Amino acid sequence: MKFSEVLLQLESNPICQSLSLHSFLMLPVQRITRLPLLIDAVLTWLDETDVEYTTCQLAHATLNKVCAAYNVASLISTA
Repeated sequence: MKFSEVLLQLESNPICQSLSLHSFLMLPVQRITRLPLLIDAVLTWLDETDVEYTTCQLAHATLNKVCAAYNVASLISTA
């Protein structure tokens, strides 16, 4: 059986909800770009004196860097 045949069979499986392999590969990337928004929301609920506040700030800054790098890479790949 060829890869394309197996892929078509898997994508037609109801458990995949008719989503393509491309959809499954893009999902983590889309989630990464939403994480800074989530951390930003968490930061609004935390008091600056909370133990987790500094960790969330660091996570927020790191995720912003990851998203910026992804955006640059995306621009380069489409150019």
